[in-house]
Amino acid sequence: MRVLHVNKRYPPHIGGIERHVQELARAEAQRPGLDVEVVVVAEGAARDECDEGVQVHRVPGRGTVASNPLSPALHRFLADSARSGCHDVWHFHYPFPSGEFSLVSRAIRSGHRPKAVCTYHSDMVATSTAKRALSTPYAGLTRSFLRHVDAVMVASPQLAGNSRFLAGVCDKIHVVPFGIDAAPFERTAEGEVVAARLRWSYGTPLTLFVGRLVPYKGADVLLKAMPHVPGSLVIVGDGPLRPGLEALAARLGVQGRVHFVGSASQDDLVALFHAADVLALPSVTANEAFGLVQLEAHACGVPVVSTSLPTGVPFANLHGVTGLVVTPGDPVEFAAALGLLLEDEALRAEFGRRARARLLAEFTLGRMVDDVLAVYQKVVGT
Repeated sequence: MRVLHVNKRYPPHIGGIERHVQELARAEAQRPGLDVEVVVVAEGAARDECDEGVQVHRVPGRGTVASNPLSPALHRFLADSARSGCHDVWHFHYPFPSGEFSLVSRAIRSGHRPKAVCTYHSDMVATSTAKRALSTPYAGLTRSFLRHVDAVMVASPQLAGNSRFLAGVCDKIHVVPFGIDAAPFERTAEGEVVAARLRWSYGTPLTLFVGRLVPYKGADVLLKAMPHVPGSLVIVGDGPLRPGLEALAARLGVQGRVHFVGSASQDDLVALFHAADVLALPSVTANEAFGLVQLEAHACGVPVVSTSLPTGVPFANLHGVTGLVVTPGDPVEFAAALGLLLEDEALRAEFGRRARARLLAEFTLGRMVDDVLAVYQKVVGT
């Protein structure tokens, strides 16, 4: 089977969807009988490359509108694919307006195309003036796109039930939870030494935040909670809000306990997970569709405090089982939840044990690939 993933970007671009596409495509490429390609819009020079068995096509772009890269070359690439019959399945990753427009336009102009599936990562949330201005026409494009795809995959029942668009295509929906490879997160003797050094350096108890410093991540809520939370906070990630967040930490008088460390390598991130007592995911809007970082924490046996968004966030982190789930945007409630876990070592350990066991049972990369391939096979008819 020949599969083509269609997405905005691909690593090294930083983003949860980009990382998911890469991990899924790489894992698919290891399965016998699968040829896997990815087409994305280049951020620099257009080029083709091979990434661990995945053929990656970075086609030229012509700027962006409301975070959507524009690319006539993407449309031409898909048109050529449809004419040549070189792919059996197109796998779109929504939201990506340029990709969705290409599918709709080709479907209208020609009945000959591969089967099309999509992973519906989240509803498009209008967080900027440009996105709000385009929200009405994009809603129409979304509905047309969902009519044309043959199957829709969502990572959680919550997203399937709460999306404002998916109710009209219930018969196409398949719940396929995200999964990760737990192997890189295993405890090792060397890693334990590094984790102990980090705990000594930053202080304990230790709360960890991992994510881009953008509004929907809610890092400001976490900082406002910190005056009432014991111990230290390490913030991994960067973004446009960093200067303002550093200033907020100073105004709150917690700058001595809050450490902004910027981006981290995979090895450094794993060490920080093992050093941490709790992971904080204080996201405040449905832009946070799942929170893959929660699974990474669970792979390390670390409980999570997250928020009750109408997405897969509380599905990945079960309240009272693998961590605690609180109201979005409430620093007082977030502080109370963090305090409860940080002050109760036995509860942390029990949540961490359950979190790792649940991850290994329900959220592995192999299980996700199996489920995705089952959807491909259903639409192709094999």
